[in-house]
Amino acid sequence: MKRILTALLLTALLATGVLAAFEKVNTYSNNFTDVKDTNWFAANVKTAYELGFMNGKSEGKFDPNGNVTVAEGVTMAARLHAIYNGVDIETWKKSVEEIRYDFDDLEYVSFNNAEGEIEDGILKVTASQLENGGYDPGVKFEGPLFDARSFSNIKVRMKIDYSEYPDTKRQAVSEVYFKTTTEPTWSEKRLVYSRLNVIEDVTDWFEIEIEMGNNLQWTDDIIIFRFDPSNDPGTYYIDYVTLSKSEEAQYNKWYDKYVDYATENGILSAVSFEPEDYSRNITRAELCTLFASAMPEEYFTPINDVKGIPDVKIDDKNADVFLSLYKAGILLGSDAQGSFKPDSDIKRSEVAAIINRVALAENRVKGTISANWDKTEGVIGYEFNDSSYLKSLEYSTVEKVKVADGKVSFTTVENIGGRVLYDPMITCSDAKIDANKYTKLIVRMKPEFEENPAKPMFDFFFKPEGEQKFTEICSMHQYLHEFSYVDAFGWYIVEVDLTLNAYWKGNVYSFRFDPANEKGTYHVDYIRFVDINGIADTSHDALVNSGYVATKMIADEGFERGFYVSRFDQTKMYGDHGTWQDFARTDEAPVWSICPWWQTVDLWENRDTSADKYTLTDKEGISLVKYNSDEKSVTMRLNAQKIHGGKAHTEEYKLWPHLLLDQHPQICEVDKQRNSLAGVDKAFVDIDLRMLDFKNTTNEEGQNTCLFLAYFYLMTDKAPGKKIWFGTTFFEDDANEVTGAGWSYDPYSDMMIYRITTASVYGGLENSFTPEKSVYKPGEEWKHVRFDVTSEIIRAVEWANRDNTFGVPVTVEDMYIGGVNIGYEIWGNFDATFEFKNFNMTTYKKDK
Repeated sequence: MKRILTALLLTALLATGVLAAFEKVNTYSNNFTDVKDTNWFAANVKTAYELGFMNGKSEGKFDPNGNVTVAEGVTMAARLHAIYNGVDIETWKKSVEEIRYDFDDLEYVSFNNAEGEIEDGILKVTASQLENGGYDPGVKFEGPLFDARSFSNIKVRMKIDYSEYPDTKRQAVSEVYFKTTTEPTWSEKRLVYSRLNVIEDVTDWFEIEIEMGNNLQWTDDIIIFRFDPSNDPGTYYIDYVTLSKSEEAQYNKWYDKYVDYATENGILSAVSFEPEDYSRNITRAELCTLFASAMPEEYFTPINDVKGIPDVKIDDKNADVFLSLYKAGILLGSDAQGSFKPDSDIKRSEVAAIINRVALAENRVKGTISANWDKTEGVIGYEFNDSSYLKSLEYSTVEKVKVADGKVSFTTVENIGGRVLYDPMITCSDAKIDANKYTKLIVRMKPEFEENPAKPMFDFFFKPEGEQKFTEICSMHQYLHEFSYVDAFGWYIVEVDLTLNAYWKGNVYSFRFDPANEKGTYHVDYIRFVDINGIADTSHDALVNSGYVATKMIADEGFERGFYVSRFDQTKMYGDHGTWQDFARTDEAPVWSICPWWQTVDLWENRDTSADKYTLTDKEGISLVKYNSDEKSVTMRLNAQKIHGGKAHTEEYKLWPHLLLDQHPQICEVDKQRNSLAGVDKAFVDIDLRMLDFKNTTNEEGQNTCLFLAYFYLMTDKAPGKKIWFGTTFFEDDANEVTGAGWSYDPYSDMMIYRITTASVYGGLENSFTPEKSVYKPGEEWKHVRFDVTSEIIRAVEWANRDNTFGVPVTVEDMYIGGVNIGYEIWGNFDATFEFKNFNMTTYKKDK
């Protein structure tokens, strides 16, 4: 079977192998009454009009002082690219990519309740009878991954032979099931139906089409999908299966075709706009990014010795591209200092000058400015400015290493080991990096893969003091498209938040960067370590003294207003069942609920009434919640060995016990503005915690894991009712994860879970509650935990967008903390007691 990725051109492009020159397409004869020969911009307006880049705003007017909209900027960039490549943009039509399955073998095909074979390139599928007498033939397509977001339209050409079953009532419904990299299981939620209108004459070939884009589960990369032709007995003949992008949209606005052209030709790859953006003014940075994206990088030959831009930081988005435009004489600044003013609007007269300089080398200007990024503080750079880097850095499993024009280039070679493996490496053995200060890695690289990989990943290894070799513990692995962007010249700007690894601390004396484990040629412009904090001490007092405004996101941090009590089966919540607030110091209603979910007794109805007013416990000794008024702390015990008859987690006993303190979204949403993450610079979780007792009563019947953790509810008004369970793990009795975070689907809540490991929370497993022969020994000392979750929240939102968790694109700015819980989730047999206080998430905004 062939699986082919093709680009079907709906109309031939006019471009040949030779690039077209910029030639006059219009005649200028004082067309605009508001452009005088004495104006500084007159010659630029004339040239821009003659070359077809710009037209007038109204009859007889150019409007030189008017602003340029996003739609106009995209249109000019599209025209620039089209003219340069010899394309008539008026007759151009966009291409449609497709993945096509043709059948010459069964390499990627297997069958479900059917038998299959290939006859003359046609897949023949014969339904097998099920035990219940029914039929459910299916064809499973495996093989390389494909991106569900791009390929959402499925077409199948087929015919059906019902001749052996003339009296069967026909269902005539096809089905599609699928698995993704984030949810690798079949599920009814991943099922799509399509009614076949083939009841009458099904012996002729027909084509069915299923649009998957409306299915919110059709996200991420598809591992395998299954096509069930119909739930009828019979023989099915399949000619081909294709997956393609949705059909071409109608052009309703004057600029729609230019936007499509710009999208397909990569002009919009480095800057993106929402539909509502096209009517607003474009910024100077956005316009220059579009123009740079429209032309090949080599078109911008340096003529100026410029080493920096005064109002652009070295790590700003597309900073390298803007510097190249200065070097090429496209820009030289808007004032005597050479300022770029990236966020300001731009006049039409200025645009005429810039687009002419982009197109015509003879119009470019020479000059210099004093800014110098080489002297930027807070950056350790490996810039490849000369061949000395060939000696100071080591290159492994590569050949043809060359340093030129400030870049290093090399080609991969196969590793030795009996299999084809590509693993290019750049190693530095004398780094001397203060990991507490330099917390971001930025690499600018351009891979030229011989075969386009589905999800290329790079590796970063490091050795802190005391480590003798590179290990997985001290490493980070990241897909190129995550936390990275492609700049206007096609370079990946790879950004790695090194604080996501608990072992990035102290002094790092050696590191290794592996661009991607794929065959090809790699170009690396620089490897930089950046100090993004500007402050080494991130304690609460230090941040406040540095000008940050702190906001605690969780109400009643001292638990002084008491608690509601929830039923164990979750049928009643918040005030309609029971309250436990005898000790409350105010008359305000409680905001915390005690949730002894999925247990066997009701904590409120079955409470021990002889306990003191600070203690809530049941008569069986399963759950205990005690308020300690002096410490303003809560002690919680869950004796799970008394639940489900002491049985561990199995399919029969799949609802594991909880004992939680919870603040429901109904509480947190009262003040969304306070709980919003918009404008937040940093976010920390704080807690004082100690383990008072832990008994491991594990049996061998099923899975046993004790978890004590907190979930914050990341929510957005863009998708009401949806959330990410954002988890911080304070205790896990079988903790073996040392880096990274979990990202998984929770079938009970139909939500995604992002969970931080204990190693990340405590800065390494060695700092957490540590096992000794699988028994955790309790201690009397409080352990204070302060953990920076800023990067974790950013990554959770990034992964949510990748997997379409909310159904719409979201940003951290859109999110708010819509609830929180803290406590136990236990699979099986454990008896554990924790005490905690001062628990909160605190956000910090720079007071500007």
